Amino acid sequence: MGFLQWVTAFITGHASVSAPATPFAAAADGLQLAAHYGDFAAFLYRPDFDRFLRTQVLPFREPDSVHLGFLDEDHWPEIHPFNFPGPFYTGSSDTCGTGVGEAPANVMNDADCCEFVFRQPVTFHELDAVLNAAAVEVFDSYSSNGHERWTYAACRAWWANRDTLLRHLADEGVAAMNDGQVQRYGDYLRGDAEADLRRYCYFLLNGSYPTDPQIPLPEL
Repeated sequence: MGFLQWVTAFITGHASVSAPATPFAAAADGLQLAAHYGDFAAFLYRPDFDRFLRTQVLPFREPDSVHLGFLDEDHWPEIHPFNFPGPFYTGSSDTCGTGVGEAPANVMNDADCCEFVFRQPVTFHELDAVLNAAAVEVFDSYSSNGHERWTYAACRAWWANRDTLLRHLADEGVAAMNDGQVQRYGDYLRGDAEADLRRYCYFLLNGSYPTDPQIPLPEL
């Protein structure tokens, strides 16, 4: 979302008090996180990620801010079914469409313009973008406790409904609410998503992320 759009949304009551991040600011924050925390897979895939993120990473990222409670709620009971399994997910969001502007590689809208995470972040830059999307979402509908909620069985059940999701993505109304994310999510589901989800299932079962390509991964 551009600055003028954000100002309009704020004036009309459809945006939170956090200003939108510029691409430069997001890249700078991503570099700062990478320099401080090192390997991204080891950072993201740890059993205590939710608490680690909220109590350590967010204060490090924004040491002067007191408004860091935007990931404190557990939205699992109302999780949007199209969230891709992983640490980040949304419940019932607003319909302002701010997430797509903040994290275009990770967040998209359904036909009603409600947000969900269609791909988990794979770099510190994308992580920073998802955090920005969560920070500006009016209903604070993002959660980061997916590691505590997803199970191997739940991931398999989610993957079994992939065709339903692909049919939803074919709806013209969904494309109208996004900016290329429909194609990205469809390509992802037909491509790398299966391997990514199998690696995530390995993490859920074993407590560590598989970095060795020779490690046998759980089937879906």
